[in-house]
Amino acid sequence: MVTRSEPDYVWDFCGGHLAIDFTNTVGSRGSGLEEHLNVYGDAVSWAEARGLVAHAEAQRLNAAAGRDPGHANEALAALVALRESLYRVIAAAAAGRRAPAADVAVLNAHVAAAYEHARLASRGTALTLTYDAPTTASLIQPIGSPVLRAAVDLLTSGAIARVRRCADTSCGWLFLDATRSGTRRWCDMKVCGNRSKVRRFRARP
Repeated sequence: MVTRSEPDYVWDFCGGHLAIDFTNTVGSRGSGLEEHLNVYGDAVSWAEARGLVAHAEAQRLNAAAGRDPGHANEALAALVALRESLYRVIAAAAAGRRAPAADVAVLNAHVAAAYEHARLASRGTALTLTYDAPTTASLIQPIGSPVLRAAVDLLTSGAIARVRRCADTSCGWLFLDATRSGTRRWCDMKVCGNRSKVRRFRARP
């Protein structure tokens, strides 16, 4: 059974969007990275907490990873690489810049797998796009595919204009600004906002 590297760490979903919350699984982007996806079990823990996988599926993934640690390490490396490319692509798009071609290529490498099991299903009188569970033993798809689909929806809609980077330069987290005024500055006012207030107070003459 694969366990977490930081059992007491509580996942933060202040990004307000699945793909953005995934990019925020590393802290202090502006002042020395604090990695929270150190073992495959961390990725499973995040996915379960975010509602991507049920507890039984999380147990299955951890058990599969425990049986094949090499495969689990490769899956973790792929998920971290996907996360970093997502961060740079989303940040660039939100700022009105062209996304780095190499990072777009990383996302494109996952697109086919992310939509491989898509089908239309009836929900009442409406049709909805649903996704069947992959039949392969992939340790990446159960986590990476829903994240990538959410990212595609974000990047190809007007919502990307609402993505902000936390005003705390030591943080670097992204968030979706859902306020009516569109003037939210902090990923979390209680954390980064208060930290900024303390810095300004200490800087007073």
